[in-house]
Formats: sequence, C-alpha cells, structure tokens
Amino acid sequence: MINTHCEHRNGNGQAQRQGAAKKSEKKRPVVCPYCREHDQVIPIFYGYPSHSAFMRAERGEIYLGGSIAGPTAYYCKRDDREF
Repeated sequence: MINTHCEHRNGNGQAQRQGAAKKSEKKRPVVCPYCREHDQVIPIFYGYPSHSAFMRAERGEIYLGGSIAGPTAYYCKRDDREF
C-alpha cells in the first residue's frame, strides 16, 4: 500500500509537512504600487461569488472581479485601481 501522507524529515529528525510554512516566516502585506501603502489593499475574487463572498465584498474585505479571471490579483481601495 502506498503512503499518501506528504511529509518528510528535516535535518533534526522532526517531521515537517511538505509545503507547510515555517512559524518564523511572516506573510508580508501586499503594497500598492501606486500609493505605496498596504492598509487599503484587498484581494480580488474571481468567479461566481457565494452569499458569504457577497457579504465580505459589502464589508470591503474582498473586491469582486467578475466571472473570468483577469491578470490582476489585488485592488487598492484608496486609488480605486487593480494591480
């Protein structure tokens, strides 16, 4: 039987899941290339939104980008621009 569990052992013998981020690595906020700020940048949601996605869009947490995925991934509310 094939083991489908995706983990490997690192140098100190501890198991680490493949693709898992280290705890010390922090995700940097996305910075708008136009205003150089990050506090008003939100992700763009492509596809048909669910009810919860509509609610998140109303709260300003995501930007609805339409049903066809475009080349941009983020939206700056301050500049009203996609990037």
